[in-house]
Formats: sequence, structure tokens, C-alpha cells
Amino acid sequence: MMFSDVLPRHLIIEIVDSRNLNNVELMEEFLREVAAMQQGAILGLQVHRFQPHGLSALMIMPESHVAVHTWPEYHYASIDIFLQGQTDAVQSVPLIEKYFQPGEVKVVELERGVKNGDGTVVHPGVHRKLPNESQG
Repeated sequence: MMFSDVLPRHLIIEIVDSRNLNNVELMEEFLREVAAMQQGAILGLQVHRFQPHGLSALMIMPESHVAVHTWPEYHYASIDIFLQGQTDAVQSVPLIEKYFQPGEVKVVELERGVKNGDGTVVHPGVHRKLPNESQG
């Protein structure tokens, strides 16, 4: 399958033994750098700090988003990076390493929609329509 045939790419990332997981300003800087790297306009960016610690952050770009949830007390964060197919979401991993200095990074990449030969969009593992789907 060609890279250009995939509409969005979705990274599910877990980082452990990490630092800087409770710093709102650093989180905003990380998100802005991801957007700049992907040449994406930021439509919305919000970081919420929990008490006594922890952050939830969301950045929305056209056809894309980045969500981060941190648990500083466990040195752990969960990161969701969903980017349009023309960009390489894996390029964001070095930024994660730069900002959060994880001891370990686990990345799972999903292809979320693939163009079919007839121009329709299907799940990567699906090559035909189910009988009960309407022909809308």
C-alpha cells in the first residue's frame, strides 16, 4: 500500500520514566512544535493542569489532533497523534524524546482510512462493503 493512499495516520504512544510531565508551558511548546513540523495551522490548543499534578492537553489542527495525558507521579504519559495522511506522524517521536526525556517509548501506528480503487474510503483491512451497508 502506498503512503499517499492512506488518509490519516494515528500514533498511539506511551512514554515511561519521563520528565517534564507537569509543565504547562513546556507542553504548549511541544504541541506548537509538532504543529510547525507538520506545517499545520492550530485551530485550538488547551492544556489543563490537575491538582496536585497531571496534565491533559489537546491541540486541534485541520484533519488532525494531538492529545496528551500525563501522570507525573508515575513518570508516565499517553499521547495520541492523529495526522492527515500526507504527513509522517512518526517524525513527532524525536520531539517527544526532546521534551519529555522518556526512558522508554512504545509506539503503535494505525492506518485509519485507505482509498479504495474506486475512490471510496475503507478501513485498511476491509476491501469490500458489507451486504447491509447502503449504497449512499
